[in-house]
Amino acid sequence: MTEDKILWTARYAEGDLNETESLAYESLLKHDQELKEHLLDYLEAHGSLRMLFAYDNERKSLVSTLEALNEEYFDNIEAAEAEIDTVQPKVTKLSTYLRWVSGLAAVFVLGMLIWAPWKGDLYEQFNAAPQMNVAERGAEKTDLDQAATLFNDKKYQEAKVALSKLNLADSQNAMVTYYYGVSLIETSEVAKGRLLLEELFKGDSVYKYDAAYAMAMSYLKEDKKVDTRFWLEKIPDGAVQFEKAQQLLKKL
Repeated sequence: MTEDKILWTARYAEGDLNETESLAYESLLKHDQELKEHLLDYLEAHGSLRMLFAYDNERKSLVSTLEALNEEYFDNIEAAEAEIDTVQPKVTKLSTYLRWVSGLAAVFVLGMLIWAPWKGDLYEQFNAAPQMNVAERGAEKTDLDQAATLFNDKKYQEAKVALSKLNLADSQNAMVTYYYGVSLIETSEVAKGRLLLEELFKGDSVYKYDAAYAMAMSYLKEDKKVDTRFWLEKIPDGAVQFEKAQQLLKKL
Protein backbone atom coordinates (compact mmCIF):
# COMPACT_ATOMS: atom_id res chain seq x y z
CA MET A 1 0.00 0.00 0.00
CA THR A 2 2.79 2.41 0.94
CA GLU A 3 4.64 1.63 -2.26
CA ASP A 4 1.47 2.27 -4.25
CA LYS A 5 1.11 5.69 -2.62
CA ILE A 6 4.72 6.56 -3.40
CA LEU A 7 4.25 5.63 -7.03
CA TRP A 8 0.94 7.47 -7.15
CA THR A 9 2.58 10.59 -5.69
CA ALA A 10 5.39 10.33 -8.21
CA ARG A 11 2.92 10.19 -11.09
CA TYR A 12 0.90 13.09 -9.63
CA ALA A 13 4.00 15.26 -9.18
CA GLU A 14 5.21 14.38 -12.66
CA GLY A 15 1.86 15.25 -14.21
CA ASP A 16 1.26 11.73 -15.47
CA LEU A 17 -2.26 11.41 -14.00
CA ASN A 18 -5.32 12.27 -16.03
CA GLU A 19 -7.87 14.75 -14.68
CA THR A 20 -10.00 12.13 -12.92
CA GLU A 21 -7.00 10.51 -11.28
CA SER A 22 -5.64 13.88 -10.18
CA LEU A 23 -8.95 14.81 -8.54
CA ALA A 24 -9.04 11.46 -6.78
CA TYR A 25 -5.51 12.03 -5.50
CA GLU A 26 -6.30 15.54 -4.26
CA SER A 27 -9.47 14.34 -2.57
CA LEU A 28 -7.62 11.65 -0.66
CA LEU A 29 -4.83 14.08 0.13
CA LYS A 30 -7.19 16.08 2.36
CA HIS A 31 -7.38 13.38 5.02
CA ASP A 32 -4.57 10.91 4.28
CA GLN A 33 -1.58 11.93 6.38
CA GLU A 34 0.75 9.40 4.82
CA LEU A 35 -0.02 10.68 1.34
CA LYS A 36 0.62 14.25 2.49
CA GLU A 37 4.00 13.22 3.86
CA HIS A 38 5.01 11.63 0.56
CA LEU A 39 4.13 14.80 -1.34
CA LEU A 40 5.79 17.07 1.22
CA ASP A 41 8.96 14.98 1.07
CA TYR A 42 8.99 15.44 -2.69
CA LEU A 43 8.45 19.21 -2.45
CA GLU A 44 10.97 19.63 0.34
CA ALA A 45 13.67 17.82 -1.59
CA HIS A 46 13.23 20.04 -4.62
CA GLY A 47 12.82 23.15 -2.47
CA SER A 48 16.15 22.35 -0.80
CA LEU A 49 17.80 22.13 -4.17
CA ARG A 50 16.53 25.59 -5.11
CA MET A 51 17.75 27.03 -1.83
CA LEU A 52 21.15 25.41 -2.23
CA PHE A 53 21.70 26.95 -5.65
CA ALA A 54 19.67 30.13 -5.13
CA TYR A 55 22.45 32.64 -5.73
CA ASP A 56 24.88 30.58 -7.74
CA ASN A 57 24.65 31.81 -11.35
CA GLU A 58 26.95 29.11 -12.60
CA ARG A 59 24.47 26.42 -11.57
CA LYS A 60 21.27 28.06 -12.83
CA SER A 61 21.17 25.84 -15.88
CA LEU A 62 21.35 22.74 -13.68
CA VAL A 63 18.54 23.99 -11.47
CA SER A 64 16.39 24.71 -14.52
CA THR A 65 17.01 21.26 -15.92
CA LEU A 66 16.08 19.48 -12.70
CA GLU A 67 13.05 21.64 -12.04
CA ALA A 68 11.79 21.13 -15.58
CA LEU A 69 11.51 17.42 -14.82
CA ASN A 70 9.45 17.99 -11.71
CA GLU A 71 6.68 20.60 -11.88
CA GLU A 72 4.77 21.25 -8.70
CA TYR A 73 1.02 21.03 -8.62
CA PHE A 74 0.43 21.44 -4.92
CA ASP A 75 -0.19 25.20 -4.71
CA ASN A 76 -3.54 25.27 -6.48
CA ILE A 77 -5.28 22.19 -5.08
CA GLU A 78 -9.06 22.65 -5.06
CA ALA A 79 -11.24 20.61 -2.73
CA ALA A 80 -13.35 18.04 -4.55
CA GLU A 81 -17.11 18.37 -3.95
CA ALA A 82 -17.73 14.67 -3.68
CA GLU A 83 -15.67 11.68 -2.67
CA ILE A 84 -14.35 9.93 -5.71
CA ASP A 85 -13.66 6.24 -5.52
CA THR A 86 -9.96 5.99 -4.94
CA VAL A 87 -8.34 4.54 -7.97
CA GLN A 88 -4.74 3.86 -7.06
CA PRO A 89 -2.76 2.64 -10.02
CA LYS A 90 -1.39 -0.84 -9.58
CA VAL A 91 0.56 -0.58 -12.77
CA THR A 92 2.66 2.47 -13.51
CA LYS A 93 5.61 3.43 -15.57
CA LEU A 94 8.76 2.33 -13.80
CA SER A 95 10.51 5.28 -15.38
CA THR A 96 8.30 7.71 -13.44
CA TYR A 97 9.22 6.17 -10.12
CA LEU A 98 12.89 5.98 -11.02
CA ARG A 99 12.81 9.59 -12.18
CA TRP A 100 11.56 10.71 -8.78
CA VAL A 101 14.04 8.56 -6.86
CA SER A 102 16.84 9.73 -9.15
CA GLY A 103 15.83 13.33 -8.51
CA LEU A 104 16.04 12.81 -4.76
CA ALA A 105 19.39 11.09 -5.18
CA ALA A 106 20.64 14.01 -7.27
CA VAL A 107 19.63 16.47 -4.56
CA PHE A 108 21.48 14.43 -1.97
CA VAL A 109 24.64 13.89 -4.00
CA LEU A 110 24.85 17.49 -5.24
CA GLY A 111 24.26 18.75 -1.73
CA MET A 112 27.06 16.58 -0.40
CA LEU A 113 29.49 17.66 -3.12
CA ILE A 114 28.75 21.37 -2.94
CA TRP A 115 27.77 21.98 0.66
CA ALA A 116 29.88 19.16 2.20
CA PRO A 117 28.66 19.62 5.81
CA TRP A 118 31.12 17.05 7.14
CA LYS A 119 33.99 19.04 5.71
CA GLY A 120 32.91 22.37 7.13
CA ASP A 121 34.26 25.77 6.15
CA LEU A 122 38.02 25.53 5.75
CA TYR A 123 38.40 29.27 6.14
CA GLU A 124 36.66 29.19 9.51
CA GLN A 125 38.75 26.19 10.58
CA PHE A 126 42.15 27.56 9.63
CA ASN A 127 41.85 31.35 9.77
CA ALA A 128 43.28 32.24 13.15
CA ALA A 129 45.75 35.09 13.47
CA PRO A 130 47.91 34.94 16.61
CA GLN A 131 46.93 37.13 19.52
CA MET A 132 48.44 40.57 19.56
CA ASN A 133 50.32 40.71 22.87
CA VAL A 134 52.12 43.92 23.71
CA ALA A 135 51.34 45.02 27.27
CA GLU A 136 53.29 44.22 30.40
CA ARG A 137 51.47 43.87 33.69
CA GLY A 138 51.26 47.13 35.51
CA ALA A 139 52.43 49.11 32.53
CA GLU A 140 50.45 52.12 31.41
CA LYS A 141 48.13 51.43 28.50
CA THR A 142 49.31 52.83 25.20
CA ASP A 143 47.67 53.27 21.80
CA LEU A 144 49.33 50.01 20.77
CA ASP A 145 47.78 48.24 23.76
CA GLN A 146 44.36 49.58 22.86
CA ALA A 147 44.77 48.45 19.26
CA ALA A 148 45.79 45.00 20.50
CA THR A 149 42.72 44.75 22.71
CA LEU A 150 40.44 45.63 19.81
CA PHE A 151 42.15 43.16 17.48
CA ASN A 152 42.07 40.32 19.99
CA ASP A 153 38.36 40.97 20.55
CA LYS A 154 37.90 40.66 16.77
CA LYS A 155 36.68 44.22 16.53
CA TYR A 156 38.54 44.55 13.27
CA GLN A 157 36.89 47.75 12.06
CA GLU A 158 37.95 49.63 15.19
CA ALA A 159 41.31 47.89 15.31
CA LYS A 160 41.96 48.91 11.72
CA VAL A 161 41.49 52.59 12.57
CA ALA A 162 43.84 52.38 15.55
CA LEU A 163 46.46 50.37 13.66
CA SER A 164 46.29 52.70 10.68
CA LYS A 165 47.43 55.59 12.85
CA LEU A 166 50.24 53.52 14.33
CA ASN A 167 51.35 52.33 10.90
CA LEU A 168 51.39 55.88 9.59
CA ALA A 169 53.59 56.91 12.52
CA ASP A 170 55.97 53.97 12.14
CA SER A 171 55.68 52.06 8.87
CA GLN A 172 58.74 49.96 9.74
CA ASN A 173 57.08 48.34 12.75
CA ALA A 174 56.56 44.76 11.51
CA MET A 175 54.07 43.85 14.21
CA VAL A 176 51.85 46.83 13.46
CA THR A 177 52.13 46.20 9.72
CA TYR A 178 51.10 42.56 10.12
CA TYR A 179 48.06 43.17 12.31
CA TYR A 180 47.04 46.19 10.26
CA GLY A 181 47.19 44.06 7.10
CA VAL A 182 45.06 41.33 8.67
CA SER A 183 42.55 43.91 9.91
CA LEU A 184 42.25 45.33 6.40
CA ILE A 185 41.52 41.88 4.97
CA GLU A 186 38.98 41.16 7.67
CA THR A 187 37.17 44.38 6.80
CA SER A 188 37.08 43.70 3.05
CA GLU A 189 39.99 45.97 2.10
CA VAL A 190 41.71 42.90 0.72
CA ALA A 191 43.92 44.45 -1.95
CA LYS A 192 45.40 46.99 0.44
CA GLY A 193 45.92 44.35 3.11
CA ARG A 194 47.71 42.04 0.68
CA LEU A 195 50.09 44.80 -0.40
CA LEU A 196 51.19 45.30 3.20
CA LEU A 197 51.50 41.59 3.93
CA GLU A 198 53.38 40.81 0.73
CA GLU A 199 55.86 43.59 1.47
CA LEU A 200 56.25 42.22 4.99
CA PHE A 201 56.93 38.74 3.61
CA LYS A 202 59.78 40.09 1.48
CA GLY A 203 61.57 41.23 4.64
CA ASP A 204 63.20 39.24 7.41
CA SER A 205 61.03 40.08 10.41
CA VAL A 206 59.60 37.50 12.79
CA TYR A 207 56.25 38.10 11.06
CA LYS A 208 57.52 36.96 7.65
CA TYR A 209 55.68 33.61 7.67
CA ASP A 210 52.71 34.97 9.60
CA ALA A 211 52.32 37.27 6.61
CA ALA A 212 52.54 34.33 4.18
CA TYR A 213 49.89 32.43 6.11
CA ALA A 214 47.62 35.49 6.23
CA MET A 215 48.04 35.88 2.46
CA ALA A 216 46.98 32.25 2.02
CA MET A 217 43.92 32.85 4.20
CA SER A 218 42.93 35.87 2.13
CA TYR A 219 42.82 33.70 -0.98
CA LEU A 220 41.15 30.79 0.79
CA LYS A 221 38.35 33.16 1.79
CA GLU A 222 37.78 33.76 -1.94
CA ASP A 223 38.05 30.02 -2.68
CA LYS A 224 41.14 30.60 -4.82
CA LYS A 225 42.87 27.33 -4.08
CA VAL A 226 45.82 27.75 -6.44
CA ASP A 227 46.81 31.05 -4.81
CA THR A 228 46.16 29.59 -1.37
CA ARG A 229 48.57 26.72 -2.12
CA PHE A 230 51.13 29.15 -3.52
CA TRP A 231 51.41 30.98 -0.21
CA LEU A 232 51.12 27.95 2.05
CA GLU A 233 54.01 26.30 0.24
CA LYS A 234 56.22 29.29 1.08
CA ILE A 235 56.05 28.40 4.78
CA PRO A 236 59.10 26.26 5.66
CA ASP A 237 59.46 23.43 8.12
CA GLY A 238 60.29 24.93 11.48
CA ALA A 239 58.02 27.95 11.11
CA VAL A 240 55.24 28.24 13.67
CA GLN A 241 52.60 28.01 10.94
CA PHE A 242 54.15 25.01 9.15
CA GLU A 243 52.02 22.22 10.67
CA LYS A 244 48.77 24.07 10.14
CA ALA A 245 49.80 24.97 6.59
CA GLN A 246 50.51 21.31 5.83
CA GLN A 247 47.16 20.23 7.27
CA LEU A 248 45.35 22.72 5.08
CA LEU A 249 47.32 21.72 1.98
CA LYS A 250 46.09 18.15 2.43
CA LYS A 251 42.49 19.34 2.58
CA LEU A 252 42.59 21.54 -0.50
